[in-house]
Amino acid sequence: MSLRRLAYTSQATHPFSRRELLDLLHDARGFNAVDGITGLLIHSHGRFLQVLEGEAASLDDLLDRLRRDPRHNQPEVILDEMVDQRVFEGWAMGSADLTDTDLSLLPGVRNDLDDPAVVRDLLARLPELREALAAALD
Repeated sequence: MSLRRLAYTSQATHPFSRRELLDLLHDARGFNAVDGITGLLIHSHGRFLQVLEGEAASLDDLLDRLRRDPRHNQPEVILDEMVDQRVFEGWAMGSADLTDTDLSLLPGVRNDLDDPAVVRDLLARLPELREALAAALD
C-alpha cells in the first residue's frame, strides 16, 4: 500500500456550535474508519487544520467531499506527500477544539494543544506543518 499524507486548512462558512463540531467530528470518523484514513482535526476561531493519512485514492475522495461541503470554504492544501509510515496510527480522527474546553471530555478530542510539550511533539513529527499549526494555535 502506498501511504499519502495530506494537510489542508479551511475557513468555516459560519460560527460552529458545539453540536455542529461534534457532528463534523462524527462524520469524519465514520468516513475515515471505512476508508482507512487516520489523522488530526484542529478547530480554532472558525479555522480548520486537518492532517490526513491513508491511501492516495481515499484521500482524493475525501478532498472531493470537502470541496463540496458547505461547512467549509477556502480549502488550501498545504502538504501533500507520500510517506513510509503514519504519524497518527490508530487515530480515526483525533480532534482538538481550541475554543471549547468542555469538548475535551469526549474520546479523541484534545484541548491540550496549548501545552508547549504537546505542540513540540507534533511539530517534531510534522515539521512541514510548523507554520500552519502555529497559525491555528493563535
